[in-house]
Amino acid sequence: MSASFPPINFYVAAYICWIPFFIALRNLTLIKAIVLASIFGMTHEFILLSWIIPTLTTHANFSWIYAGTITFVISCILSIWYIIFGVLIHFTVKKPAHLFVLPFFWVALEWSKQFGPLAFPWELLGYSQYKFKYLIQIADCLGVYGVSGLVMLINVCIFIFVLFVMDRQWRMYHVSRKLLMYSITIATFTLATTVIYSSIRIAQTDKLICRSNYQSIMTVQPSIPQQEKWQGDNRISITQKMVQLSYSEKNKASDLVVWPETALPYAFHSKHHLRQYVLNAIKQMHIGVLVGSPSFIDKGDQIFYFNSALLIDEKGKIISRYDKVRLVPFSEYMLFPSFRNLWRFLGAPENKFSSGKEGKTLLLNDIQMGVQICFEIIFPDYSRKMVKNGANVLINISNDAWFGRTACPYQHFSMAVFRSVENKRALIRCANTGISGMIDPCGRIVSQSKLFETNTMIHHTPLLHTQTVYSKWGDFFPVIALILSLGYVVILQLPAFVCACLPFASRLIFFINP
Repeated sequence: MSASFPPINFYVAAYICWIPFFIALRNLTLIKAIVLASIFGMTHEFILLSWIIPTLTTHANFSWIYAGTITFVISCILSIWYIIFGVLIHFTVKKPAHLFVLPFFWVALEWSKQFGPLAFPWELLGYSQYKFKYLIQIADCLGVYGVSGLVMLINVCIFIFVLFVMDRQWRMYHVSRKLLMYSITIATFTLATTVIYSSIRIAQTDKLICRSNYQSIMTVQPSIPQQEKWQGDNRISITQKMVQLSYSEKNKASDLVVWPETALPYAFHSKHHLRQYVLNAIKQMHIGVLVGSPSFIDKGDQIFYFNSALLIDEKGKIISRYDKVRLVPFSEYMLFPSFRNLWRFLGAPENKFSSGKEGKTLLLNDIQMGVQICFEIIFPDYSRKMVKNGANVLINISNDAWFGRTACPYQHFSMAVFRSVENKRALIRCANTGISGMIDPCGRIVSQSKLFETNTMIHHTPLLHTQTVYSKWGDFFPVIALILSLGYVVILQLPAFVCACLPFASRLIFFINP
């Protein structure tokens, strides 16, 4: 499964990756099913998130053993969803025909990954298809979860075919020829319908793009190494580099310049001595600039810190600000305050950031932008709410210097494709060390920078105003999947569950009242 995601991008593997798991799970006991699911999940997540190890060893000075242990623990936590999936299959999928409930199980489980303080919906199954434009357009109705469900459905149909051809049983039941024909029909019809729908939506969206207003947006990728970024002596040189890169010949045709997350490593909105230098430069350019910078609000008895994006107009005036909503646990804020001493011992930051207002958009002339900072882009609902509030372009600013030349920047960029498709909005991404670029409203990658190169790019950006089904209704599909899954488990499987419990209940009653 891991090979279907960046940087390998062998997306076809996603359609068969679950088949070995299903084959091995057929006749296992509950304990063995749990062990199999945990190994399957941990292995995939450990490979997928292996970029955590060099990140911690390089920038946190952790040993390889300690960094590997942390990655292993995270993989174990994420394997819980695979264990639940395996347990559900063990208890509820008694016949081959019942396998068709698995896409609904998996969609409901993936949707649950976005909730809670430790939410981390990284590289869901559907994200593996980010390059397949004639498949992923269904995301403008069903979100990325619709693509995940489709991929799981194809796995199920191929698995039924394998069982029939190999004459293997599923829980003492053979696959009938009738079920085989049903599965082939369902797979063919679903894929054909998806491709036809995607073709129609691409054609419709291209017409909208041709008729839309265009704005030129320039991204600045300074490629400042992480170890240099927060050294106080470098503030002047970093600020000068950002201004000089923005003063290129390209910016004369720009309507907006975008700087990456924390492009200025100080609170720019305060009376910092470099503030006026930047504002004067923006006045001379006479172009609005979106600046990534820390910020704070001093309320006397308490100071609130934010990871922010400040919008400065062509007159050098700060006109609005977006504060990051979804903060990174153990980095931007501390979970479980009672363990504060332990976090300090492990090198966690002392200061904690506060969250901003969800769904807030920023307006500069014709550009109403929905700004998301760093990994906020992997949470579909944030982009959706911004579009619903009028955003005609999505902008993701990030500082991926932490992750070096690992798989992480490629994975991070790939997930942004779905925010464009879901809402039919162009998405501009500006990252300190890459990957920066533009994704059009159909999810096509129009431009893409290389890692750790200093550059500026001009993106001719269409500003669309139409709202998709997903923009209006959000995650209705995974909610339906959850309801259907619960209905299947409770209604269809309740009699079997009661029968299985009756012997135990009778023994318990006899023990209490002999």
